Amino acid sequence: MFINDLSRKKRVAKNEYIYQSGSPVDALYALRSGIAKIYDAQNSLQGIVFPGQVMGADELFASHYQYSIQAATEVEVCELQNRHFYQLSQITPDFTNLIIRILSRSAKEKQQFISVLLKLDGLQKVSDFIQLMADMRKEYGFDCHDLELPLSKKELGQLLGISQSTLARALDTMVAQQIIVVNKKEITLL
Repeated sequence: MFINDLSRKKRVAKNEYIYQSGSPVDALYALRSGIAKIYDAQNSLQGIVFPGQVMGADELFASHYQYSIQAATEVEVCELQNRHFYQLSQITPDFTNLIIRILSRSAKEKQQFISVLLKLDGLQKVSDFIQLMADMRKEYGFDCHDLELPLSKKELGQLLGISQSTLARALDTMVAQQIIVVNKKEITLL
């Protein structure tokens, strides 16, 4: 029973929630496949989760989740119940170090995203965001040249804090400079 409860694989259909704001904080989730969106309590898009990334690490301090995570595509997650953290730390010598690395990586990724959002130039913001996506995918061992982006242009503009027209101009400029190829919701880095 204990082993079965340690790490559960779970499939979540597109548009379903992995967890919702206000529900009890009971687990860490690692995204195995697919892409998810992060929403705040006011239902404003706050970020994207890519395969390999952990969700809920920055909410372990609270009794209830502050954010909602929604599957943007069909996803598969591994769920690690936080009620088992202590037992794992007792039987797995490196478990505490693993949790520290997960929390540290999560903080680093959030800081990198904030750095992108602080850019004043729309083209630089879009370019840095695409590069950040590629770098994170590479770091987690995934293809970093073909990027699936399951966001509408409106959502991506909202996420980056720019207008849809600024986003379109930035993407057009990057295509003209032969930095990327855009095919609907897929971006290929050249």
